[in-house]
Amino acid sequence: MQARTTGATRTAAQHLLPLALLLAHCTLSAAPDAAGRWEGSVEIPGAPLRLVVDLARDGGTWIGSVIVPGRGIKGAALNALQVDDTGVRFGLDAAMRFAPEPAPRAALRFAPDGSLAGEFTQAGHRAPLVLTRTGVAQVDKPVAPTIITAALPGQWRGRYELGGNPRQVTLTLQRAADGYGRGELVIVGKRTTTLPIDHIVQSDSFVTLRSTAADIRIEGRLADGAIDGQFVQGPFDAPLQLRRVMSTGSGS
Repeated sequence: MQARTTGATRTAAQHLLPLALLLAHCTLSAAPDAAGRWEGSVEIPGAPLRLVVDLARDGGTWIGSVIVPGRGIKGAALNALQVDDTGVRFGLDAAMRFAPEPAPRAALRFAPDGSLAGEFTQAGHRAPLVLTRTGVAQVDKPVAPTIITAALPGQWRGRYELGGNPRQVTLTLQRAADGYGRGELVIVGKRTTTLPIDHIVQSDSFVTLRSTAADIRIEGRLADGAIDGQFVQGPFDAPLQLRRVMSTGSGS
C-alpha cells in the first residue's frame, strides 16, 4: 500500500526542513571554545619542552596560567593573552623570563581535529607547538598584593648558595603612601644584579616577595626580625634567611 501525503504533512515538512538546515549551519559555524586544560610539547630538537596551559573566562575577560613540569614552574600567569575565533596567543613572561632577551611567545590556531597548533618563539628561534585539550581549566589566579605592616620596611641581608657558590643578598623595602610595599633586591655573586621587588604579600607570620621581571620569589616565615624561608627562581630554590639590619619608616 502506498503511503499518502496529506497537505498537513507537506506543510510540516516544509517548516521542518529550513529549521534543520539552520541547526546544521549553526553547528558547523559555532566558534571553537578555548576554555579548558591544554597539554603538549614544544618540539625543540633534542629537548622537547612540555607545557600544560589552562585557559578560562573570568567575567568578560580571558585568564590563563601555565605549568612547565621540566622546569619546576607551576601556575605562572600568562600575559598578553588573546583569544578569538581563530586561536590563542600568549606570552610566558612570568614563567620563562631570560632578560635581556624577550620572553617566549606562543601563537596557536584552532585545527580541524580540535587541537591548538602553531609556533613557540623564543629569542628569534621558532619551534612547532601543538596543544590538545585534556580537561577542564585549573587556572592559578595570582594572589593580589597586600598592605604591609611596620615589620617589613627596612634593609635586610642574607645569603644563599648556587652550585656551591655563595650569593650575598641585600633587600631594601619601603611602605608607600598607599600602604603597599615596594623594594629593591641586590644579589652579589660573580656579578652584581639589582632588581625591583614589585609584588609583596604579607600575612600574620608569612611573607612572599616577588621580582616579576626576573621570575624571582622569596618566601618564608616572618618573626623576630628575620625572614626564614626560600629563594626561588624557576626550577632553582635554596634556603635563605634574611635578617633586618636597619628599619625605616614609610616612604614612596
